[in-house]
Amino acid sequence: MTEPRAQRRAPVVRAKFTLWQRTALVVAIIVAVVLVYLPAFRGDFVWDDFLLITGNPLLQNFSGLTEIWSGGRTADYFPLTNSVFWIEHHLFGGNATGYHAVNILLQIANSLLVWLLLSRLNIPGAWLAGLIFGIHPVHVASVAWVSELKNLLSMFFALLSILCFLELGEKQLRNSAAVYVSSLVFFALALLSKTQVVFLPVVLLLCAWWRDKKSPGKQTTPNPNLRRDIIRSWPFFLVAIVLGVVTIWFQNRGIGEEEIVIGSLPRRFVNAGMAIWWYAGHLFAPIRLMAIYPNWRFDSPNVLEWLPLIALLGILAGLWRWRNRGTRGAFFAIVCFVIALLPVLGLIKMAYVRSGTLVADHFQYFADVSLVALFSTGVAYLWRQPQRTIRIATAAIVIFLVGVMG
Repeated sequence: MTEPRAQRRAPVVRAKFTLWQRTALVVAIIVAVVLVYLPAFRGDFVWDDFLLITGNPLLQNFSGLTEIWSGGRTADYFPLTNSVFWIEHHLFGGNATGYHAVNILLQIANSLLVWLLLSRLNIPGAWLAGLIFGIHPVHVASVAWVSELKNLLSMFFALLSILCFLELGEKQLRNSAAVYVSSLVFFALALLSKTQVVFLPVVLLLCAWWRDKKSPGKQTTPNPNLRRDIIRSWPFFLVAIVLGVVTIWFQNRGIGEEEIVIGSLPRRFVNAGMAIWWYAGHLFAPIRLMAIYPNWRFDSPNVLEWLPLIALLGILAGLWRWRNRGTRGAFFAIVCFVIALLPVLGLIKMAYVRSGTLVADHFQYFADVSLVALFSTGVAYLWRQPQRTIRIATAAIVIFLVGVMG
């Protein structure tokens, strides 16, 4: 029996590479990331590194490893990252070079996994997206700062979790239970590295929705896989809620009696809308990057300050309305971008708001994948145009941008 037209999956057309081509592309990403972050090998410890690593008594002996997991003396809860710090401390001591090498290796792995994930989702320009993600200037704060091993390790496990989850829907697997458990375990490891990745269950469902996209045209029947994917995702939501609550408790304990101003509820929504545009702007125009950005306003918002949030919601509504006419990919990318930023938009009281600013380069590390993929898709579309001048201009622009990023 043939599958009804409305339920057929869109044909998967992935870029075909020979073994030598694929090897060359892998090597290209590795070389590019190493060259970009070569100066980091000469870097030393900075800021939180002294608190988390060089001056952290929990890294000195085996009993400290036990306390790392029990959370007895920690102001935040990322025990897996702290355990890696413990191992690094016993391997490298006070030599920052080894710590930087680990971060750079993880950035290489994450860049390759981004390429693999986007290829699995049948997104054009997947390799270019992996390259851009690997060398983008805004990610320096996540790679060259030793403490942000949190970002790198969490992203590594999050990407593995998504890949395993998607594997469940592509074909009938004899070891489907093992793949599912692997996805859940990888997600738990990501949370234990940094809880910012708490958004991942929603992204899993969005990726499954994209994977099961139908042929162009209006759909009259519901996606038969939706119920299955929701059932599969509920343990992920449960784990996210539990570890999210644990993190909030640890941070509130660390804050203590310190007064942290986050503003009224309307101000928080206004600031969130402006922060989302700020992050998008810094991704596409990475200029005037700073270690610490100026303070934000927390007083009552005026009417004009609502415009960024209103514009964002209007764009998403329009993209959803016309999703069957070519805007589905943009909707998917922007929603993933927003969802990934939600934990760091200042909507609830967290320790990072104590600095007075709501934005930091390392906060957007997870979210950047989606907009980088959207940009790379546009490049791939232009490259496939029959006009030779368009292809030459596209190649020139990409080479220029990659050169500037490097």
